[in-house]
Amino acid sequence: MRIYLAHPVTDYGTERQAAAIAALRKYWAEERSTQPLEIENPDQPRHQDGYDREGMDYFKKVVESCDRLAFMRFTDGSIGAGVGREIRWGLLSCFAVYELFDGWLYHVQYMPTPILTVEQTRAKLAEIRGVAA
Repeated sequence: MRIYLAHPVTDYGTERQAAAIAALRKYWAEERSTQPLEIENPDQPRHQDGYDREGMDYFKKVVESCDRLAFMRFTDGSIGAGVGREIRWGLLSCFAVYELFDGWLYHVQYMPTPILTVEQTRAKLAEIRGVAA
């Protein structure tokens, strides 16, 4: 079973990302222990290379190649434009989509809100990184 972890790029390499991966593994061990779990984490050099070549179309292929999707919001509750697109692709692919919140997985059947525009997402990322947008 492959699950795609959609999350803000500002969480890449952080404790928040590590906690999300641990929560997915814990859930899988408790609920679905007979099937091995592979977490498709976009925080990998090969995915950055794919994004550099193809943009978000690359991630559409990756999401669609998975069996499930789990996503994380920004800490203020908003969802970045890229994560929003990944959620939509997961829902359109008719597989289970989950929101990861506070160490728990919640099944999602419809598009969550609020999803930021690309411009709003860029501003949010700049704010988190402490640089001018």
